Amino acid sequence: MELEVDFDPWLFEGRCVHAAGKIYWHICNSYRMLVLDPATLHLSYLLAPAVLSDHFCTYRVGETPEDGRLCLLAVGSRSRQLQLWVRAEARGSDNGWFLEREMLNMRVVWDAVPGLPNDLAHRIFSVWPSDMDAGRTGKVFIRTIGYGRYSLHLDTAKIEPLHTKHGKEYGHPIFAYFLAWPPAFLAPEY
Repeated sequence: MELEVDFDPWLFEGRCVHAAGKIYWHICNSYRMLVLDPATLHLSYLLAPAVLSDHFCTYRVGETPEDGRLCLLAVGSRSRQLQLWVRAEARGSDNGWFLEREMLNMRVVWDAVPGLPNDLAHRIFSVWPSDMDAGRTGKVFIRTIGYGRYSLHLDTAKIEPLHTKHGKEYGHPIFAYFLAWPPAFLAPEY
């Protein structure tokens, strides 16, 4: 069965996320994501929780730090709470997603960004979660328009600025790097 592409290809996010054994692409302004199973090379769609679908809120795919389950990090449109949704076919799940926890109000994040105006609309559209750390450290990366990048620890709510040099941001996009072992310079020659 072929997958029907019924979205504008320009809304397809160019970079992907490898999580829970599959590869995911976010489709901008969409309530679903494109999924590739590398074992079968089968493409499919995965719906976001229905509560997130009506307003196309920002959500990011990742893995839970504790056990590597597939999860979504989202900001609730009404509550402005940073939410962690996990994939679970449990009673009360929403499109196969279960709200595991609401971590903190985005106002805490907004207040931690120096120079960010107090205008609510400006805050909402200028600051968003951009990635979950693929190294499963429990950190989320916060992106802003013109105010730098930050890391936010999910358990401690500690917010730290990521370093910049001459206005250039490091880590865009932020990927974890896993060194092959042994590295080529240590591998025996045959």
